[in-house]
Amino acid sequence: GTNHDDAGRGAGAARTHRAALPQMRFLHYDEPGGDLAPHVDLARTDAAGRASTHTFILYTRDCAEGGETGFLSHVPASRTDAATAIAAVAPRRGRLLVFPHVAPHEGRATVSVPKVLLRGEVY
Repeated sequence: GTNHDDAGRGAGAARTHRAALPQMRFLHYDEPGGDLAPHVDLARTDAAGRASTHTFILYTRDCAEGGETGFLSHVPASRTDAATAIAAVAPRRGRLLVFPHVAPHEGRATVSVPKVLLRGEVY
């Protein structure tokens, strides 16, 4: 079922969600070298008991070099366990990246700063 608040709206009226993604947050990387180790994201549960399934990243600034979100074959279990790089998404203003929480990924080291993004969950 949908989770839209349609009370008092006529046919064709815009629909609004009851909750506006309360877990969204801005992340700022202000220094060169800022990165995030390989990981998978954890699901969050909202007030209605729904678990999130996907992560979204909205890049708010271009980074000429570095700062990519890299997708991996797996999360390495140790320093000697090398993961295969599958894809990399460069930070570009207005680019929206959506992926399943279970997708192994990393934040590659920033070179051009600042890197600023909005991150949240999709339910």
